[in-house]
Amino acid sequence: MDLYIEFMGNHIILFVALLLIIILLLQTVYSDATRKYKLLSAPEVIGLINRDNAVVIDTRTPSEFKEGHIADAVHIPLSSIKDQAEKLKKYGERPLLFYCKSGMRADEACKILSKQGFTNINALNGGIQSWLDANMPLVKK
Repeated sequence: MDLYIEFMGNHIILFVALLLIIILLLQTVYSDATRKYKLLSAPEVIGLINRDNAVVIDTRTPSEFKEGHIADAVHIPLSSIKDQAEKLKKYGERPLLFYCKSGMRADEACKILSKQGFTNINALNGGIQSWLDANMPLVKK
């Protein structure tokens, strides 16, 4: 035990870095365990769209949306997701599927809506990039 205390004293920066990494890992595990929405792969998204008639929502900017999006996607940028929550209620019990470029904005949209009481929400894990990596098509308008 004295050896560990001596190491911590001699290498305080390494020890603090180790503690920080452990805390961040625990936070990630906790947030994954308490997430109120599902992260889906591209093939799972196809199944959700075909089987459950999911509403696909693109949370990217208008210019990103014009570059290409999933077929029949509704464009609601993350910046206006709170304002558009009432619009999303018209879809009733249909699953909502959010995506963006990398998954970060879709994740944030899911968090916002889950706090507002939405229950059947999903996000494309990895965003549009994972969609393209799975060789799935995009619509350009």
